Parts: sequence; structure tokens; C-alpha cells
Amino acid sequence: MVVNEKILLWLRLNEAKGVGRISIKRLYDRFGSVEGIFEADEAELGKVEGIRRGIIKELNNKAHQDFAKAELERCEKAGVRIIALDFPEYPANLLQIPDPPPVLYVKGEFNKDDERAVAVVGSRNHNEYGEFMAKRLGSGLARFGITVVSGMARGIDSLAQASALDAGGRSIAVLGSGLDVVYPPEHKNLYERISENGAVISEFPLGEGPSAENFPRRNRIISGLSMGVVVVQANNPQSGSLITARAALEQGRNVYAVPGNAGSVWAKETNRLIKQGAVLVESAEDIVFDLFPSMGVKVDEMGSLFQSAEKREELSAGLRGKEEELYSLIPEPEEGSVEMDHLIRKSGLAANEAQSILTELELSGLIEKLPGGKWRKRRIAQ
Repeated sequence: MVVNEKILLWLRLNEAKGVGRISIKRLYDRFGSVEGIFEADEAELGKVEGIRRGIIKELNNKAHQDFAKAELERCEKAGVRIIALDFPEYPANLLQIPDPPPVLYVKGEFNKDDERAVAVVGSRNHNEYGEFMAKRLGSGLARFGITVVSGMARGIDSLAQASALDAGGRSIAVLGSGLDVVYPPEHKNLYERISENGAVISEFPLGEGPSAENFPRRNRIISGLSMGVVVVQANNPQSGSLITARAALEQGRNVYAVPGNAGSVWAKETNRLIKQGAVLVESAEDIVFDLFPSMGVKVDEMGSLFQSAEKREELSAGLRGKEEELYSLIPEPEEGSVEMDHLIRKSGLAANEAQSILTELELSGLIEKLPGGKWRKRRIAQ
């Protein structure tokens, strides 16, 4: 069967009334393909749990056939691909959950490395610390070759995804709308960047707006694509990031949380997650060491990442001006460390400008901050 004919069958099945995502997964597991589902008779279909009588009539509903043809044409015009459960490029992690979306609309490409994915989610409203940690985790995970998954929402989600792309990594954005409805609209540029360096996906048909009931469904896909979910900041127990964390637990994924100050409104729910058993994380390394021990990342006595000489040379070669000057003042690990005040005196930079540059250097993976506010270059692997 040609691809378009297969897609039409999947779209018809996805539109069938009274056949939910779990039932479709059961049908697929029983018959092995969408063709097998449509070729089965009423008696065979009725043996599958959750399938009601009259399913054959529903599958052959002319309205569903007309919708499928029109939707495929719309997708072709919009440059959107459709993949389904039995397509080889369907994400392997997502196939493992009980209710995977039968059909995914895709702009961009999946690749094999996307199986090593981590979701970074959090509040739309955040403070400076939340912004710093979202960027730190997004860029840090990308440097390990881990795909960053999120919902492209305002706040923590988009900060983590943009930082992953800035660090040369990949990202997958899962929308709660059709792919032709960019939400939020101000993230159009981020949408394009992700589609060029990963994928923007949705289970909703073209033209579907971002309604409230869509987002919990979207959140289960975020966690389903990922091996673990990190919550950076959350101040509402009903927030989307906590819905994603609960979905992750139900799907058997790891849940991580960034701690915050006791009593802080921004840390209320993440600290609660840690009390309930979520793994406390302060850096991408914490996640990598927990999820991917086989990666063989080495750690020194203070827990910092060993970095290859080639990687350091690649990163430092891109420094210019004040960044390059400040970086040259920071010692190698075997030479000790240096305090912020010393760097300000030597560089002549204002304190806020020096702090901004140091933060960017830390996010790029070239330097690390030690207890007591001291700085040093990251150690080179031996």
C-alpha cells in the first residue's frame, strides 16, 4: 500500500467516534497494521477490549473519508508530514505509552538520537533564577547530545528549548494546537528554528486552536517522548508542568525537580516534588549521570564535568572581545580558582556586565562556579 493510502486509513480511524487512543493502540497491537484493522470483520474487531458493535459502519463513514482526503491535501500544501503508529519514523519512546497518538503531524525530522530525550518544563511566569536554570539545563543537555523536549510555551519551556538550539543541540516542540496555528504567536521564530533543528509536532488536525482541554493531552506526549521530565519552577499545583510530571510517573519515566528557596512562591511545587521522591537536580550533569550511566562521563572531586581539549578549543575559538578577555583571566583547575572581585578589577568591567559574561561562559560549558562564588575553567579529560 502506498504511503498516502495508509495515511488516509489512519486519519479515518483517528476520526472514528467511540474509538479512543487506547482502543486504537489495542487494535494496532492485535492486527499489526492499519490495513489489518480495516480488513478485519465485525466479529474479529469485537474481540478487542473497548470496541463496540457497529465499528465497521463507523470506520467506513463517508464523512471520515472526506475529512481524510481534505486533511491530507491541506498538509501537503502546508509542508506538514503525517506519520502514524506503524511508520518506521514514529518515535520509539512514544510507542511505549498506553495511549500514544495514532497520528502525528510533523514539521521537521525525527532522528535516532531523539530517543535520548529529556523534557524541561516549568512556569510561564518565573524569576531570574528560573530563567538561569532553564537556560543552564537546556544548553547543558544539548552539549551531551540529548534532545530537549517541551511545549514551546512562554517562560521556562521556550527558554530551555532556545538555549538547547543556541548550544548546537536538537529540540522537539509539542503543540496544543494544529501545526498551522503557532501558539504563542510571538514564538514563530522559535517554531521555525526547532523545525530546522528537530521537529515541531502535534496530534491535533490543522486549524485546531489552542483550547484548554488540548494541553493535558499535549503534556502526555511531552513526557512520552522523553526518558525523564525536569520541572524547573512551578507555583500552581494544577499547572501544566505538574500535569506533565504526573504523566511521566504514570508512564514510568523519571521525574526531576530544581530546588528553590524555602518559602519562595516559585519553589513551592518543585520542593514538594522533591519531598515526594523526585530527584533533585542542579545541572544537566545530574540528569545525565542518573539517566545515562553508560555514557561514561567522568566526574572530578567537586562533581564537575571533564571536558575534552577539542571541545574546549571549539567553544573558546568563538569568543570575542570582553568574553575572550574575561575568559583569559580565569585559571585552570590545577591553578586554583578566582573570585568575582578579582575578575572585575583585572578586566575593568562593571559588576553586572562581568556577571552577565560569566553566566554566558558557564552556560556554554567553558567555566564553572564553585562554592564561595569562585570561578575556574572546566577540567580537560585526561
